[in-house]
Amino acid sequence: MTSVVGVTGFLKSLPPKQKVAIVLLADLVLLVAVLLLSYMLRLSAFELPPFDRSMAYAMAPFLSLACAYGAGVYQSAARSYSSRTEHAVIFSQGLAILLWSLLLVVFGTAGFARSVIFIYGILAIGGMIVLRKIAAAVFSDGSPVPRKKQRIPTLIFGAGREGAALLEGLRRQGGRIPLAFIDTDYTLVDRRVSGLKVYSPEDLDKVVARYEPQEIIVAKSGMIRAHRQTLVDRLIDLGLQVKIAPGIDEITDGKVGVGDIRPVRVEDLLGRDSVPPERALMEKAIMGMVVMVTGAGGSIGSELVRQCAQYQPKVLVLVDNSEFALFEIHREMEQALSRKADAPTLVPILADVKDKQKIAAIISGHKVEIIFHAAAYKHVRMVQENVRAGVANNVQGTKACAEAALEHGVKRFILVSTDKAVRPTSAMGASKRVAELIVQALAAEKSHKTVFSMVRFGNVLGSTGSVVPLFREQIARGGPVQVTHPDITRYFMLIPEAAQLVIQAGAMAEGGEVYVLDMGEPIKIMQLAETMIELAGLTIKSPKNPDGDIEIAISGLKDGEKLYEELQIGNDVSPTGHDRIMKSREIMLPLGKLEAELKKLLAAPTDQRSIAVLMKLASDKL
Repeated sequence: MTSVVGVTGFLKSLPPKQKVAIVLLADLVLLVAVLLLSYMLRLSAFELPPFDRSMAYAMAPFLSLACAYGAGVYQSAARSYSSRTEHAVIFSQGLAILLWSLLLVVFGTAGFARSVIFIYGILAIGGMIVLRKIAAAVFSDGSPVPRKKQRIPTLIFGAGREGAALLEGLRRQGGRIPLAFIDTDYTLVDRRVSGLKVYSPEDLDKVVARYEPQEIIVAKSGMIRAHRQTLVDRLIDLGLQVKIAPGIDEITDGKVGVGDIRPVRVEDLLGRDSVPPERALMEKAIMGMVVMVTGAGGSIGSELVRQCAQYQPKVLVLVDNSEFALFEIHREMEQALSRKADAPTLVPILADVKDKQKIAAIISGHKVEIIFHAAAYKHVRMVQENVRAGVANNVQGTKACAEAALEHGVKRFILVSTDKAVRPTSAMGASKRVAELIVQALAAEKSHKTVFSMVRFGNVLGSTGSVVPLFREQIARGGPVQVTHPDITRYFMLIPEAAQLVIQAGAMAEGGEVYVLDMGEPIKIMQLAETMIELAGLTIKSPKNPDGDIEIAISGLKDGEKLYEELQIGNDVSPTGHDRIMKSREIMLPLGKLEAELKKLLAAPTDQRSIAVLMKLASDKL
């Protein structure tokens, strides 16, 4: 018994190719035995076929093996037995019998017992099925057999270079069945690209009905976002999963491949298409400079660091009071810059922007020339419930950094501000407006050479704690998605574009300007919630659709929350040399008067008193 267990254990441990070879050899022995048995049964005597007809009989086992191999009988011969295996054996041996019969007709059947063919076929099929069951029992190690992945029927939107490259990659990969192209370029419609027909978007209903695709991959990076939103809405209505392919340059550069195809995200649809930054402005602001970014671990601060690193600064000083956030951005930049010969020196510093002495030491010690001040508490509700902490960080921190920059001869100081600073209704917005007043007042002083400016913009997509990741989390939990008001709107911009525009605006500054970024059209938050639910492949639960997946709940405006945001205070707005950057001259307070009001603000003993002083100061009506 022990020896039997040892033998089966040895057989189970053999490599797959050796197991298949054993099964194939066993089949050959079986089929020769079946042939001899068939002849003997036909004659009802223990005799061998005559020597002069031996080749006519001998071809049978080899035809059986060849047909079995061609039918895939040996692909899983040593792993499992299934009805598919049974069907393959029956088909292959039926074909072998047919071929044997045809060959006998061609070469003649004189002296050949033709009923042997029928007997052989029955015995060969039965014997091979039994042998497969035995092989599966002997060789199987008990692990599940991986199923062949079902190929996904797929349409491609975009029949240009990107679409053609995607098609080639899909065919190599083999996980999808490319069916047809869809394209808005009517010079391509009704033609064939790499063997697939090109249809227009107007034919989508017919295409979906004809081909029954499960998904469509967008391979047209030049499509503007407004059109992309309309397209995606229509495709979702048709029941298709919508995905986006990497750009042709990324594929050809080897940075990404077909495996990087991903579902459409709301960031792909909202806002607008960004324009490439003006290299001359970026280099003017960064190249060869010692650049310091406060709040370097935050959403905007970390992107400022990434963008600055691309334009050859001499030194990048990263300042943050969060050890984890600073560690993450420093590690990321070390990895990103490790192979660059002209990489800047990275200096990570744990520091609080309220500590003027520490900030001054950093500036003087590293001879900082440019400061991007992005350190701030930004969450409206959190600052509303912690007013003095918000004032200390956003107001006192800005004042400390700006004064240290002035005293140590920093060339440029750029404050990153927010649309919530315009006619603020929240403590956070008011604190950022007061930060703007501080920078404006210092810019008006002519006794120094530091150029102070501010850049004001709205929400950035995907920043920590913002509405998009919050909705994503709520959808993942099964809802409800919380919208504060059915008519609430917000401006949205991609983080990389916002950071690029901040840097370019800083390069244009002459002193005291408030730069306002063109945010495009405001987005209804209700529409955003609906789009995100649909992109997740779910339906909206409502009185009209009680069986939907996710409910949208109206929670009511929070304390200090606006129904809509604004980007400028007055009407004195002028264009700049950049299409997406405007310059605004706004009401300001002289430094002396502002200093007196700031003393009252910083001395306020309670949150209630702080918010009263803060809102009055931010109103610009002192």
